[in-house]
Amino acid sequence: MSTSAHVIDVDAATFEADVIARSHEVPVVVDFWAEWCGPCRTLGPILEAAVDAMGGDVLLAKVDTDANPQLSQAFRVQGIPAVKAFRDGAVVAEFTGAQPPAAVEAFLQGIVPSQADLLVSRARGLQTSDPAGAVVACEEALALDEGHAPAALLLAELVVAEDPQRALELVQPLRPLPAAEVVATRAALAQSGGDVDALAERVEQDPADAAARIDLARLLAAEGDHARALDLLLAAVEVGDEHRDPARDQLVSLFAVLGDDSDLVRAARPRLARALF
Repeated sequence: MSTSAHVIDVDAATFEADVIARSHEVPVVVDFWAEWCGPCRTLGPILEAAVDAMGGDVLLAKVDTDANPQLSQAFRVQGIPAVKAFRDGAVVAEFTGAQPPAAVEAFLQGIVPSQADLLVSRARGLQTSDPAGAVVACEEALALDEGHAPAALLLAELVVAEDPQRALELVQPLRPLPAAEVVATRAALAQSGGDVDALAERVEQDPADAAARIDLARLLAAEGDHARALDLLLAAVEVGDEHRDPARDQLVSLFAVLGDDSDLVRAARPRLARALF
């Protein structure tokens, strides 16, 4: 048993609190090991020394696989030593087998949040209580790392209503990621100044008005009414004419937002196929 303040023994009863919950505060590296495993005995001291050298930036949690087979099964450990790094409750990096000290140190450095990461975490905490402060934190993160995707996406979400053009510019490199597509749709709608009631009236008066159907669908999708949005876009594709391709493109974007596992998407795909062919 280690005497280090940065190394703890974890079992099935304490894993949730000591690894999953704690990883929201500091990266937690889990070492799945067993007493009989020679490579485990080689890697263990290397891991502990490297974690100690980081002075608390990383926590090491050791799991005896013989005593905790359910944890090994849950995290699909097929060989030991197996090392899995957790951040924000999820595995973000891993390796199997003994590694030299330099490789272990590089692995640990790779999971420590950068200053930009920390600023984005701060911005998320301020998003509701202090949106202006959240914007500043995101700006600072992007000043440190102009390609930091989480900072760009969060900043776009924060400014989309007031500055839709900037929001579009921020998420453009991230498309077609679903979260980026959502922001892009919201930005396009903010720029168009669409009105749900007015567009709904246009569609009711002229069911063949495919352009109105597309605009109304985009508004409804931004508001979360995905079922109506899909129906309107499918109807626009079925109407055809010059709006067929734009409606299809909007459908593909909405499919990406909802994901292939969505019941709405599974129901819509056959209808789209029939409309196209």
